[in-house]
Amino acid sequence: MVSDYEAVAQLLRSSKHAVVLTGAGISTESGIPDYRGPQGLWKKYDPIKYVSRSTFETDPKTFWEFNLPMWMEYKAAKPNKAHLLIAQLEKLGLIRAVITQNIDGLHKRAGSQNVYEVHGNLETVTCLRCGKKYPLEEAWKQFNEGNIPHCTCGGLLRPDVVLFEDPMPDTFFQAIREVESSDLMMVMGSSLEVYPVAQLPAMVPKLVIVNLLPTPYDDRADYVFHESTGEFSENLASVLDIDLS
Repeated sequence: MVSDYEAVAQLLRSSKHAVVLTGAGISTESGIPDYRGPQGLWKKYDPIKYVSRSTFETDPKTFWEFNLPMWMEYKAAKPNKAHLLIAQLEKLGLIRAVITQNIDGLHKRAGSQNVYEVHGNLETVTCLRCGKKYPLEEAWKQFNEGNIPHCTCGGLLRPDVVLFEDPMPDTFFQAIREVESSDLMMVMGSSLEVYPVAQLPAMVPKLVIVNLLPTPYDDRADYVFHESTGEFSENLASVLDIDLS
């Protein structure tokens, strides 16, 4: 009898344009907490109060105090087996792209090339006055000196991530075009509750979901795995003879 992992492997092999969509659940095994799980960050904190555009504009001190230490920990995290599997799937030509809601940069560090970071990333901050970019570490340096991060021109520095109340960036619309050409999507570690990204699985004919908790799309998925993305990745890698070490 063919296992579900073998069936997913066959779907990937027969697909002409497969993509992977990832959420916070893929990075928990790298030590980064998720947002909407039972112990998720937004169960403890109101994201509008701490990670919104309005808070950044009206109370940048609170914004940076809450986010910067956490984000620096994200930047120190290492890719896990799920990130490595996805990078190998792309290298082998079994997927075309990764669309991620995560800002941690772990897909690129794992070796993925065609990555759509639809919520931005933590690599840089941008001056709101002159547009000059700095590494996030510059904001961290100024913050540790007791200052709100500013550019040399005096403008306020803003992280290059999508905040609550922000419009979606161009990268999201590029990702939509990628999905429109796709015949298979594998969702890994996403609750599929955050729109507009949660609309993407409805655009593909074949769907595989890997998430610890049920999602709104489970009923229409071809295969559903309620397990960690790490466990799934090890099993799929074994079937595909991929070395994740």
